[in-house]
Amino acid sequence: MPAHPARVALVGLGPIGVEVGKALAGRHGVSLLGAADPAPDKAGSRLSALLDGAFPDVTVSPSAAGLYAESGSSRGKADVAVLCTGSRLHAVTPQIEEAIDAGFHVVSTCEELAYPELRHSKLARRIDARARERGVAVLGTGVNPGLVMDRLVLAIASACVRVDAVRVTRIVDAAKRRGPLRAKVGAGLTRHEFDEGVAAKKLGHVGLSESAAIIALGLGLPIDEISETIKPVLAERETDGVAPGRVLGLHQVAIVQAGDEARVVLDLTMAVAAPGPGDRIEVDGDPPIRVGVTGGFHGDRSTIGCVVNAIPFIVASPAGLQTVVSLPLFGLQPLP
Repeated sequence: MPAHPARVALVGLGPIGVEVGKALAGRHGVSLLGAADPAPDKAGSRLSALLDGAFPDVTVSPSAAGLYAESGSSRGKADVAVLCTGSRLHAVTPQIEEAIDAGFHVVSTCEELAYPELRHSKLARRIDARARERGVAVLGTGVNPGLVMDRLVLAIASACVRVDAVRVTRIVDAAKRRGPLRAKVGAGLTRHEFDEGVAAKKLGHVGLSESAAIIALGLGLPIDEISETIKPVLAERETDGVAPGRVLGLHQVAIVQAGDEARVVLDLTMAVAAPGPGDRIEVDGDPPIRVGVTGGFHGDRSTIGCVVNAIPFIVASPAGLQTVVSLPLFGLQPLP
């Protein structure tokens, strides 16, 4: 446990942010400093209206800067900004730096922040330097990236004397998930609309290549190239309101290649009525290991758990940009 309870500034009250707020209510070792969201239907309202009565004395601030300023006089070393605001690092970096400059540690659901060195090395170094200067830590986490297709894989592979290759298969039935996921995977679109959405980076899962890199680096596997493909899953018949020939979702694959060998393969399907939902981790080596999770990790609920449970670890961590494999995120609380 940190020496003092962590105090959280919750920024972004979309579906995930709201559920993170609910999870914080009554949680031991964590208190809420406040919440911020610029949306007209949220700013200025009572947070309790969004959180089923929790935190009745908290009013939603229209800006994170305002929220940070309000709590400035009582700033502590265990203050954490939880950012549930976006997937792309370029868009979220100003928010991260704003929190750092205000003296807050940062836990973010930004998928590219899970391993920003892969695509945004300059931004990663900038964030790291800024965080070190202010004496705070920054972490991007969630269920994927952050757990199922990277951190859990490395934990399982630690039982091997030698690892030759890794394959992770994750199948998600988008029909059982919230509307934004169905939109992210292109459910209901035509093939042409899907291709346009992928080209514009409006569709697809963000963070798959980041997870692949984390695994390869964590296992010391060679990396010559990391490639990624996204293809639509098309309906053969009317399925949950999706007409035949239209898109049910996507099939996305990230591969770490070393010479002629695929050393890491991450195979993700997210589609309406996807058959056999679940997670499977296959490690080829000495000994070979096969682990399956029937039904799979629930994307939203597990993301919320990963974010909330990271808070005490980020408070106790060294300053700078961290990843889920540079911190010991294995329990609900750090060991004393």
